[in-house]
Amino acid sequence: MSTSTDFETEYLRTWTEADPTRRREVIESVWTPDGRMSVSSLDITVEGVDEIAAHIGRVHDELIAQKGLRFVYDQRIDSGDATLLRWSIQAATGDVVGRGADVVFRDEKGRVATAYMFMDVD
Repeated sequence: MSTSTDFETEYLRTWTEADPTRRREVIESVWTPDGRMSVSSLDITVEGVDEIAAHIGRVHDELIAQKGLRFVYDQRIDSGDATLLRWSIQAATGDVVGRGADVVFRDEKGRVATAYMFMDVD
């Protein structure tokens, strides 16, 4: 994860990788072992790679695998150890069916320590 684009690509892969074993490997390389994810739409906070991987797996199965939705980034803003990633969910037709933003804080090695996820962002 040496460049901004690498981080963005790998962070997205944690959600989109189809193979569960490879997805887990990507999650372990992108997140700190004690990472924390707070999801506004579900009013939940998950902690540690196991809980994060389980949550991401559910999202992948329900939205990507079952519904064929695709996540894409619309905007990225960096400030210090924080990155704001605004994203859209697209249907197979290309129509945007949802938007959100993640505010991601990374450690000194560039791994995600904390992510705050906000849904229904315009």
